[in-house]
Amino acid sequence: MTKVERKPTRQQLWRKRHPKSYLAHLCVQNAMRLGVLTRQPCAVCGATKSEAHHPNYNDPLNVIWLCRRHHRALHARESK
Repeated sequence: MTKVERKPTRQQLWRKRHPKSYLAHLCVQNAMRLGVLTRQPCAVCGATKSEAHHPNYNDPLNVIWLCRRHHRALHARESK
């Protein structure tokens, strides 16, 4: 029997195209799991549900905590 090759998922393709970003994400997740980093409220509006933004992927534990709305807005401004 031959193996059926599956095409990569969107997430797998993104990880392959953005290795530094993916590694920075993993560093933050591990640091949070180990208690080195703790989630903070959004730096703009104070929302408690926030995500890490990396100003520089070469320094993965230096993050700004932003809610989804402000994180997306920041990336939209950066891409212009």
